[in-house]
Amino acid sequence: AAEELCFRAGLDGGRSSDALTEADCERLGSVFQDLMEDLRAGHFSPVRIDRDGKPLDFSAIPMTMYRDLPQTAYDSVSMLIRTYYFEKEKITRVRQKSSDLRHVVQTALERTGRTLALQEKQMKDTEKRDRFRLYGELLNSYGYSIPAGADQTELLNYYTNEPVTIPLDPRLSAQENAVVYYNRYNKLKRTASSLQERLEETRSDREHLESVAASLELAANEQDLAQIRRELTDCGYIRAKGAAGSSKGKAKGSEKKAAPLCFRSSDGFLIYVGKNNYQNEEVSFGIASGNDWWFHAKKMPGSHVIVKTEGRDLPDRVFEEAARLAAYYSAGKLAPKVEIDYTLKKNLRRPPKARPGFVIYHTNYSMMASPDIRGIEQIL
Repeated sequence: AAEELCFRAGLDGGRSSDALTEADCERLGSVFQDLMEDLRAGHFSPVRIDRDGKPLDFSAIPMTMYRDLPQTAYDSVSMLIRTYYFEKEKITRVRQKSSDLRHVVQTALERTGRTLALQEKQMKDTEKRDRFRLYGELLNSYGYSIPAGADQTELLNYYTNEPVTIPLDPRLSAQENAVVYYNRYNKLKRTASSLQERLEETRSDREHLESVAASLELAANEQDLAQIRRELTDCGYIRAKGAAGSSKGKAKGSEKKAAPLCFRSSDGFLIYVGKNNYQNEEVSFGIASGNDWWFHAKKMPGSHVIVKTEGRDLPDRVFEEAARLAAYYSAGKLAPKVEIDYTLKKNLRRPPKARPGFVIYHTNYSMMASPDIRGIEQIL
């Protein structure tokens, strides 16, 4: 309360009592008097203040100290208090119930990170294969001039016209040393080819786990968590309970389905936002049709956002609002600006055997958007 009074009195968030001048005290007194008169007259304006999409504070009057944060108005103080504590309790409950999933994802991410680091090191080691091939070529070309028993030789690299020093096994002839280097080259070539495929798989695993981690941050209820748990089970990160085809199948059929978020733009267009990969799949390939617009944060985990056009052209304001939603529901939520890719739904492709929510596209536009969704109406 004291900090809010100081903000209203223009004291920049408050000073110590020793630093207050007489004029400061008079302003504080005047602000306090005006505020008390409003309260006695019943002029309440209940508001809830949010930060990062979560309830931070509430007040019976607008809070200027939170002027840079979203504030939601309520018709009554009692409704405000009920809603505030309900949302706080829901977030706490979801956070507690998701702790085991967070642990699974974090453990898998750490394991995948170690695997990726090892594979990248092995791939770097294969980069010297072309040097071994060159050694073999030069030894075959100039081997006649190398004396027997030499442990190294210097030959001219006819690709660069520069001398090259080649280590030799003195027990072998020049041609036999060339065979050894060709064998090393071919082995590293096979290793690189195999590693490239495994590297792509490991990077794909990491991207998928990062998207699941982002989904856990967006989970709003137990149904969202159930979908994430099912995804982790389907992908092998969590062992399915019960016999195959019995309890697992029953759980899928009986779980209450969590719906994507739905918003209405300033111009009346419906905008759908997936909160996890299964919802992203539903939004992009179930709800969307060919000429609807698709939005997603560029090169980072985030929600698929679809604007239903109903055959109409979108005003520029709708593009901007959809991009803001895509920025807000992404890993870049705390950044001042996020780059957003957007394209028509008909340009999306789902690769065979792709993970849920994974799409590719080759035709798109991009724009910068702030992760601020104030003023965009959510349909509950």
